[in-house]
Amino acid sequence: MEGAIVSLTEGAVRGLLRKLGGILAQESWPVQRVHGEVQYIKDELESMNAFLRNLSTSSEGAAAGHDDQVRVWMKQVREIAYDAEDCIDVFVRRSRLGVAGAGVLSTGNEGLIMASLRRLVRLLAGTLGDRSVAVQLQELKARSRDAGERRTRYGVSLATAALRAGGSDPQRRESGRLDPRLHALFTEEAQLVAIDGPRDELVGWLMEEEPRLRVLAVVGFGGLGKTTLARMVCGSPRVKGADFQCSPLVIVSQTFSIRALFQHMLRELIQGPRKAMAAVAGGGDRVADNALQGMERWETAVLASKLREYLQDKRYIVILDDIWSSSAWESIKCAFPDNTKGSRIIVTTRNEDVANTCCCRPQDRIYKIQRLSDAASRELFFKRIFGMEDDGAPEDDELKRVSDSILKKCGGLPLAIVSIGSLLASKPNRSKEEWQKVCDNLGSELETNPTLEGTKQVLTLSYNELPYHLKACFLYLSIFPENHVIKRGPLVRMWIAEGFVTQRHGLSMEQVGERYFDEFVSRSMVHPVRIDWNGKVRSCRVHDIMLEVIVSKSLEENFASFFCDNGSELVSHDKIRRLSIHGSSYSAQRTSNSVAHVRTFRMSPSIDKIPFFFAQLRLLRVLDMQGSRCMSNKSLDCICRFFQLKYLSLRNTSVSILPRLIGNLNHLETLDIRETLIKMLPSSAANLNCLKHLLAGHKVQLTRTASVKFSRPSSGLEMSHGVVRNMANLQSLVHIEIKKYPSVFQEIGLLQNVRKLSVLFYGIEVNWRPFLELLNKLSGSVRSLSIDIFEAQGNSSSSSLEMLSSLVSPPIFITGFSLTGKLDSLPPWIASLRNVSKLTLRNSQLHADAIQVFGGLQNLLCLKLYHKSYADDRLVFPQGKFARVKLLIVDNLINLEKLHFEEGSVPNLERLTLSFLREPKDGISGLNNLLKLKEIEFFGNIISSVVSKVVSCVKGHPNYPRVVGDKWNIVTVYN
Repeated sequence: MEGAIVSLTEGAVRGLLRKLGGILAQESWPVQRVHGEVQYIKDELESMNAFLRNLSTSSEGAAAGHDDQVRVWMKQVREIAYDAEDCIDVFVRRSRLGVAGAGVLSTGNEGLIMASLRRLVRLLAGTLGDRSVAVQLQELKARSRDAGERRTRYGVSLATAALRAGGSDPQRRESGRLDPRLHALFTEEAQLVAIDGPRDELVGWLMEEEPRLRVLAVVGFGGLGKTTLARMVCGSPRVKGADFQCSPLVIVSQTFSIRALFQHMLRELIQGPRKAMAAVAGGGDRVADNALQGMERWETAVLASKLREYLQDKRYIVILDDIWSSSAWESIKCAFPDNTKGSRIIVTTRNEDVANTCCCRPQDRIYKIQRLSDAASRELFFKRIFGMEDDGAPEDDELKRVSDSILKKCGGLPLAIVSIGSLLASKPNRSKEEWQKVCDNLGSELETNPTLEGTKQVLTLSYNELPYHLKACFLYLSIFPENHVIKRGPLVRMWIAEGFVTQRHGLSMEQVGERYFDEFVSRSMVHPVRIDWNGKVRSCRVHDIMLEVIVSKSLEENFASFFCDNGSELVSHDKIRRLSIHGSSYSAQRTSNSVAHVRTFRMSPSIDKIPFFFAQLRLLRVLDMQGSRCMSNKSLDCICRFFQLKYLSLRNTSVSILPRLIGNLNHLETLDIRETLIKMLPSSAANLNCLKHLLAGHKVQLTRTASVKFSRPSSGLEMSHGVVRNMANLQSLVHIEIKKYPSVFQEIGLLQNVRKLSVLFYGIEVNWRPFLELLNKLSGSVRSLSIDIFEAQGNSSSSSLEMLSSLVSPPIFITGFSLTGKLDSLPPWIASLRNVSKLTLRNSQLHADAIQVFGGLQNLLCLKLYHKSYADDRLVFPQGKFARVKLLIVDNLINLEKLHFEEGSVPNLERLTLSFLREPKDGISGLNNLLKLKEIEFFGNIISSVVSKVVSCVKGHPNYPRVVGDKWNIVTVYN
């Protein structure tokens, strides 16, 4: 994990260098007073950063890692960078306040002038004269100088670091370290559980009649048993009995050399068998050695050519274990000819993108290895503890309960189960207390216990292989507690606020951050929890054992600190940089550590009291109080002094009023007030010029998959005149209500960066015309649009959306479109929405002709027909329509008597979600025409007679879809 140290330090320095460059570019006289100190610090850190990048390039991933001296030096550099950034932020803040104070002098009011003058003097004295800035900069200058000298004084040099990392001596490096994956090559089959099914499935794939070269990729999280499964496949009687002429196993390390790999394969394929033959013939090793004499001097192309030549006339089977990247596969595959003899390559990898690259042809296959079930986990666990003769659970109920807690942490990971089982088996006393101690202190056990060393190494391999820009993002997941569901959107916005996301040409910061998230999913480093209708992972969890590893690493590098549910503090440095409070027993935690430098603070929802030091968190970038019931209006007042705050989440709290001076948060980019009681923003919010995401409203989820949800009435944020006018960076404006001020539409129309817009208003002419002008102005920028029209009392037609037909520039680039309100006929431009992938309708009262139009939308993946969205009594999905739709929701259509799917309609439908107020007279038909259907889901008030008929209908379905009922998130499976 030493690459993480380089990554974290280099990232901290890089962020500071950008800030220092901006400071030095200013010509104001306060800046000139500290120009020399700032320039010196910048020059020193630039040199250190260059060293760090060279160190990362030369030795990242080296087996032995950096020695303690290098690690300590890098930690010192990182702390200097953090402290310097904090100091500069305070300096800039005070300088701006000083300039603002000076500007008041021209008001002409003598009393105000004198008061402002006194304030300005105090500010300038604080900016330039006191210890907090001027002296601190001098101290930082001295620390920078000392760090540079210390690197030379103690021999921390690039050459030395690389040498100590083992980079110049591969043989020595490998001899001093055991590969943690080797245990999988020699595990006895009798010790395994739940291996038969996956093994037989893969053997079946291998032995299919297919003369072309076939690649089988086994993909999954580290420690799931990919190597063991591949070995069991090749060792099965069917494969052994086939006429494969060579079966080597090759381990591909993270830092593999293609030349060394090819040399190793030639030895295994050619030299090994010839040595065996020579030994039988009594010729010794000399004949075998002559075959590859001088191989160490051969070029890579020659080695590849020799391999191809040897394999060309043979039916071979090869295992390539732990392929880490697509480029590694592209380099290796050239050595394997497709000789149409039925040869096979088995690849194991943790990365789905790599698996897809390896298996890009029709004959190739991908197998996603799964975690062990609870029953299989328990069997393996007790086998390991009590031996092969006694694989039953202990009779002691308390021991059973502790073992359940341990297995929950293992999360179906065979490697973790075996390692922890071996540790418990080595304990002389198999008592509840002994087992509970291991369970409670698993993080420290992973650090110090040799029995668990292999588990930690396997898990950290995934981490080590990450590019340097992703390592800080992954360590950031340590701030969330066990079993916490981490949502994609908020996480990406936190990363951006912390400065972990690097700008890329042509992409927004949010798009880059989402790619980071997808990388972790692709590499199997997080477990997807909710997968959207378009295949996008919306939320995830970190495996408990992996979480223990990254928490340990966070503490080691002072990346994050924790106050735990047992009242203990996990703090590794006198200055806390990121702080997370877990558990329910925290009460006025007293800490002697400095919290003045905390950049991220989050708190468990179960905490019943705001910590005493909350007001001291002046340098916060991220404040995540989601779900914190102890958060009140009064406790929120101090946040207006958190001048660096970029991310503020008060979601699902009891806060009803934002602080009057919320506009002082000049850097705020995300304001998440969903599921709160906040109805309006203070007038000072007009100063939030950097705001990108304003998220309000309250959506209720009606199913476990969150595919069915509705907005609570009157939960929107009422907008006043002048509040959003200056928010030029706004990208998301979600669930706002416009009741009194139609001029707000004109203000929103000026925000050309808006991508997501959700608006609620009354359907009266005074609002309609400004709204249409708004849509015309934003037609080229908005990508997600939600229009919700209130019903005016006594006027049933006032909510009509007919005026949408008069749009001059319709939003034809939108990908998500939601309409709530009466719409007797569709606007003609709906048919031209070529990019729309999700369409949601409610109360629109449409007819069969609208279904024809929707069916022609070529990129539509999700169609949601909610209450009163369809007025006819027959809903027929016609042949040849809805070609790409995967999710269809039909919800309580009050007139519906028949739901029918014609042959060839909705050919890619995977999930059908239904709810009925009463049983349709003519029923549901044509389900057998939905050949890719995987699940039929009923929700709400489930009508048992409808469910029974559907279950009976799909019994002969070729895809065996399951039928489930979700009644207020209590799920029942009916078949």
